Amino acid sequence: MAETSSGTHVRVAVVGSGFGGLGAAVRLRREGVTDFVVLERSGSVGGTWRDNTYPGCACDVPSHLYSFSFAPNPEWPRTFSGQPHIRAYLERVADTFGLRPHLRFDSEVRRMR
Repeated sequence: MAETSSGTHVRVAVVGSGFGGLGAAVRLRREGVTDFVVLERSGSVGGTWRDNTYPGCACDVPSHLYSFSFAPNPEWPRTFSGQPHIRAYLERVADTFGLRPHLRFDSEVRRMR
């Protein structure tokens, strides 16, 4: 059991809402686990694709490969899509798979025991 700062107990705590965190959350839902929380230190999903906004920030892997196998995106605008498109994709994944109720923004993990 994991305990949040509000004292709420959950079965699983996922740290971060980038590709790894969202992928883990989708897997939990698909396995029937509903008692989980995704803790994100920032105010929105995206991980590195939220944090890095410098000019020209883009993926160095072809976009069709840089997506979840369970959530392909046939509408990538370029072969090597930019940060805004990748971040928007992650927002759609959170919405499509019903992850919003599990997301806890502005929740930094300072220690684990």
